[in-house]
Amino acid sequence: MANYKPKSPAFKVSKLTLTTFLIVEYNDIYDEHPFIYVKINRPSNTILIIDTGCGGATDDPNVDLKDLRVFIETVDVDQNDGRPLNHGGKMKYIVALTHCHYDHILGIESFAKDSEILVSGHSPSFISPTNLPTHSLCKRLGVKTPQYTPKLVPHGYAILPDSSSLDSLGVILHTPGHTPDELAIWDESERMLYVGDTLYEWAHIIFPNEGSIVTWFQTIDSLITLVTPYDGANISCGHTTAGRPAGEVLGGAKTFMLDVVEGREKVRRKFDKYGVVTVEYVQEGMRFSLICPERLILEARKDRGVVIGDLIQ
Repeated sequence: MANYKPKSPAFKVSKLTLTTFLIVEYNDIYDEHPFIYVKINRPSNTILIIDTGCGGATDDPNVDLKDLRVFIETVDVDQNDGRPLNHGGKMKYIVALTHCHYDHILGIESFAKDSEILVSGHSPSFISPTNLPTHSLCKRLGVKTPQYTPKLVPHGYAILPDSSSLDSLGVILHTPGHTPDELAIWDESERMLYVGDTLYEWAHIIFPNEGSIVTWFQTIDSLITLVTPYDGANISCGHTTAGRPAGEVLGGAKTFMLDVVEGREKVRRKFDKYGVVTVEYVQEGMRFSLICPERLILEARKDRGVVIGDLIQ
């Protein structure tokens, strides 16, 4: 396949680590601007892709390259010696989906025919073919749910290029909270933690109705324990945050959420969202903010025994 020279692709790319590139889908119609990570392992001739974005959906008439795989295989990247990340598609792909929401899976079909697709095995029913249209939010948005056959993997699963390899591309961790199927990937070789939508900075952390703040705190504590022994560990998220100090970001997000649950952070707004009473909290300075069903806050307060006034709320 000859290198494609688009007027304007739906993606922008930059180098994040020695082996990994950050691709941002920057002008999608959903205003999600998802972060996609591409880790190149040349010794095994393998590329690990973490999430696949919104499928290039855009209203910009100048965007003439919307397929993530075509972008990876044909568009020259200055920080990759001026060559495409996977020139001519010669390296094989492994795709890990941090969770099933549409802005992380709508680009998956280009890889589904010949690539291993890894997802969390924590809650198989949540991402079953019957439930995926609803839980991916595709049904709500009126868009086609992508078709793919995932491999459900356990907590601690090592991503290996092949059965004979001893060098892991990363370890998959079950990190429920945002959704039951949320996962993270720990790349010990580069001390990078990829956490999907568990948290990020400078944009609302959003929990769907199926989320759990009680479980989220457990996940955050486990991730803090993971990265604490590693000097220079960084974190990269599904939106807005990439290559930031892991312990500091995780700790900052936990502090903000504790302030919300324990009543120090005041509700900014309460509104109806698809028939669910929903609340918004925004930290001073706006580094961390939250939108979630009010029920999730009340569950977390009850779990932690938080008394607001004369009631546990």
